Amino acid sequence: MRPTAILLRDLRLLTVPSHAAGLRVDRFVLAQVSIPPPLLFKLLRKRAIAQVSAEGKSMRMQGSDRVHEGMRIQIPSDLVTSGSDQERDHTPVHSESTTAALLKRRQDFAKQRLPMLFENDALAVLQKPAGLSCQGGTGVRYSVDEMLADLDASEATGFRLVHRLDRDTTGALVVARSRLAAAALTAAFRDRAVSKRYIALLQGIPEDNHGIISRPLINTGMMTCVLSPTDDERRAELAKPAVTKYRVLRTGKLGQQDVAIVELDILTGRKHQIRAHCAQVLNCPVFGDNKYAFSSTESTKTANDSMYLHLFQITVPDVDDMGQIRINSKTGKLSVKAPFPASWSPIFKKLGVPVATSAGSSN
Repeated sequence: MRPTAILLRDLRLLTVPSHAAGLRVDRFVLAQVSIPPPLLFKLLRKRAIAQVSAEGKSMRMQGSDRVHEGMRIQIPSDLVTSGSDQERDHTPVHSESTTAALLKRRQDFAKQRLPMLFENDALAVLQKPAGLSCQGGTGVRYSVDEMLADLDASEATGFRLVHRLDRDTTGALVVARSRLAAAALTAAFRDRAVSKRYIALLQGIPEDNHGIISRPLINTGMMTCVLSPTDDERRAELAKPAVTKYRVLRTGKLGQQDVAIVELDILTGRKHQIRAHCAQVLNCPVFGDNKYAFSSTESTKTANDSMYLHLFQITVPDVDDMGQIRINSKTGKLSVKAPFPASWSPIFKKLGVPVATSAGSSN
């Protein structure tokens, strides 16, 4: 069954075929509409794409919503869809040559900004830089999700995010290469079957060299806060369990500021978990963290205004493109390390830390 499109005043409807059931809305529409991904994401942000019910009522959709067989999706009429409907006399938003050139530039940019650390038929591990959001939102011009769609938006092999890093966190980012691998890896992250080893530079030195922080967190929308004994029952009900293991690797001074390089492992995946636990429990915020640091004094600022939190090593199930553990895998696990950004080099040098962190994987 091929997607069909019909005219509806100044709008058009796409009907979802059975083989596309379960796809995200943005991936389904990208596969059917001849426009650059950024334009589609703009339309989604402006809520110009909607589901149309049998009664004719439209319900606005987000890119992360899932489609099902027979669903009718409303799109602007000046977009050209794939299949026989492409032969209708409608003018695309961009000419084919312009679209191809734009996509090529975006692909080159994405490859430069997201270097590949590891890749096989089921997944890839990318090196995420600071300042790049994983998903679109208010004030986000170009996200990792959009970059991945530029690189490959196909249903069969298209990149799919299975976890996220904060905008200013750097390091290893795992993406799946098939729907079944994405489902298996998403379940692994949800079930805590993934090991994530973070390295952070902290402002201040923790009292204990190692420990486990088990303090529930509340996300207020603006920031994440540790649940306090004085919080009322309503706030306590909103709190979610959060557990962070830490170990101090090196201490020293940067100027007049005491600092510590700390290894962290999060046993739960709450928003801003490391940043909130370090700042509000250890009283040692991540160096350069403008949201959770004590102040914006000169001692906490960095030359390039970076936040020093890096996902150095990630270990995930070694699945194949069908979502099954590889038969020839020695341990059933795949481990990949991400080199530190160049901004860490002078910090390591000042603190006398030897660094030998080439990218690679092992299983």
